[in-house]
Amino acid sequence: MTLHEFGHFFAAIIVHARGISVHHNYVDNIDEGLPLRSILLIKGAGPFVSLMIGIVFHLACSVQKNRNLIFLFKLYMSMFGYIGFFGYLTTTPIFAGGDTGYICAALHFPLWLNIMIAVSGAILLYLIVSYLMEYYVEMATRKILEKRDTRFSFIHSILLLPVLYGIPFTTLLNLPVMVILSLIAPFFGPFTFLWGYGNALSKNYKLKSTNVNFEELNKLNYVLITLLIITIFYNRMLVKGIYYN
Repeated sequence: MTLHEFGHFFAAIIVHARGISVHHNYVDNIDEGLPLRSILLIKGAGPFVSLMIGIVFHLACSVQKNRNLIFLFKLYMSMFGYIGFFGYLTTTPIFAGGDTGYICAALHFPLWLNIMIAVSGAILLYLIVSYLMEYYVEMATRKILEKRDTRFSFIHSILLLPVLYGIPFTTLLNLPVMVILSLIAPFFGPFTFLWGYGNALSKNYKLKSTNVNFEELNKLNYVLITLLIITIFYNRMLVKGIYYN
């Protein structure tokens, strides 16, 4: 979400907007006096950054052979990047004030086209999530995957529990909000992971790799804890905002 907002922030700087500031879940700038193309660039920059995050980290996962915490980090970054882009597409006909909704409204897209964009976004996101599930399965050892109960327990831990525990945590990090609609992404977005939950539990993947150092995955990682603390700190700092002009 933060990188998404910085996409809007830097786009606003590029087009020389006034009153620019970036916050934990929104970017503020004055549209008055800007040509429409500049406003559309600002609106589209956030979803574009999210899409680039999804693609870049997806490619990084595809070339990495080791299934470890670094791989898992890249995988989650890719998933949330794709969710940040295609998730926005699904809201196009509903929220005209959102990024893609604003763009389509400004370009006078008919309702049927907005609906097609939303449906296409949902279908593509489902296909991508289903495809990436194989990578989550590969985070287990072959021994774990051989038995139904151990595979179920592993997928439950690596997919379901992070969603259930992560939603209230990320929702709290998004407070305070300018409008209640800002809580839609952190509250509903993670449920997208569950679209591929059934495949992760039972699909017979032709695994290209598996985790050969599984013990490291279960150890307390102080680097990750430190990064979490830093993330919470700068998130709270962004509540006050970074002001450019």
